[in-house]
Amino acid sequence: MAKSIENKYLIFGLTAAFVLYMAVLILSPEPIDWGLSFSKDDDIPFGNKILYDELPQLFPEDQIKTAHSPILNFLDHVQPENTGIIYINTEMKPDDLDLGKILDLVNAGNQVFIAAINFSPNLKDTLGFEIDESIGFNFSQDKKAILKLVNPKLKTPWGYTYKKAYHKVSFLSYDTLKTTVLGIDEMAKTNFVRIKYGDGYFYINLNPLAFTNYNLLIDENYEYAFKCLSYLPRQSVIWDEYYKQKPMASGSEFRYILSQKALRNAWYILFFGALIYMIFGAKRRQRKIPVVVPPENTTLTFIETIGRLYFRKRNHLDIAQKKYTYFLEFLRTKYYINTAVINDDMYHEIEEKCEIPYRTIKQLFDIAEKLKKVTQISEEDLEQFNKKIEFFYSKCKSSKK
Repeated sequence: MAKSIENKYLIFGLTAAFVLYMAVLILSPEPIDWGLSFSKDDDIPFGNKILYDELPQLFPEDQIKTAHSPILNFLDHVQPENTGIIYINTEMKPDDLDLGKILDLVNAGNQVFIAAINFSPNLKDTLGFEIDESIGFNFSQDKKAILKLVNPKLKTPWGYTYKKAYHKVSFLSYDTLKTTVLGIDEMAKTNFVRIKYGDGYFYINLNPLAFTNYNLLIDENYEYAFKCLSYLPRQSVIWDEYYKQKPMASGSEFRYILSQKALRNAWYILFFGALIYMIFGAKRRQRKIPVVVPPENTTLTFIETIGRLYFRKRNHLDIAQKKYTYFLEFLRTKYYINTAVINDDMYHEIEEKCEIPYRTIKQLFDIAEKLKKVTQISEEDLEQFNKKIEFFYSKCKSSKK
């Protein structure tokens, strides 16, 4: 009797402790995420949700678009007019194809606004500027930066003060013939310029943190961000999200569960509930072990059926085209090679990543191009094409060793 009472007290104590622990987990505030996001969907200090939500004050609301892919893919073959593109991130390093598209857009009269501190060498060389990166990101309350606009219609007597989060970066050099200074810091160092390119302009700002939620809510600093963006035409604008997308987190699904507060709390409840049940409620019970019939493997039968079907139809061209389609998918998923455009650049990229001679790659793709121009091929042609693809696969496997 006494032992039963002690067990009840023990169960009650463990249950109360569990409930208290879960209450603390659920009610405790989430730690502040100080990561540099710059995303329009993030309301964390260094997200861009406030700025994006207020863009309709500068641009027509129905003409604000968001690009989640490179501008080359987003616009496809469309050539917009009087359009602004906004890039806000710590770095702006487009690949050669995307940079070429951006340059073509600006050359045609469009305008691009970039707030960043790191730029690709090609972009800097093309626009003719260099960055002084001797002093970088500051997160100290003891120091401050003052950003000023030089346009008489936009500047204020004292500028805009940033006390905690800012990038202390300035231009080291630029082409004075095509560059106009738009902003400076308290040391009169240039940090915001307009660069003429063709019929359009690039606007380069070296303090992307000035456009984040944290700084927009301090004093009158929101004026600085909106004055900088006011240089873009009051017409259609494209907001970039592609270059600030977070990479997919590596690891299992369990990592994602623990990263989300609601899922994490549910997991803890499930875990501790199962633990209490196992300690106090579970009983060992012997059950009859059922006979489990292993599932029949019908893969071989399916393959034989498909093989007979193709053998009867003798559609060698269809088989070759499917082999080629699977081969392109193999390059995209295995080596992250863009196969949308078949050219020498892609051949050299395959040669570098797969360690296969350029000549072999060129021969394979030449045959594939011929397949698009014929209505049928012989069994010998199919066999030759298949051998080249299998040779490619075998070389890729051997290069890993």
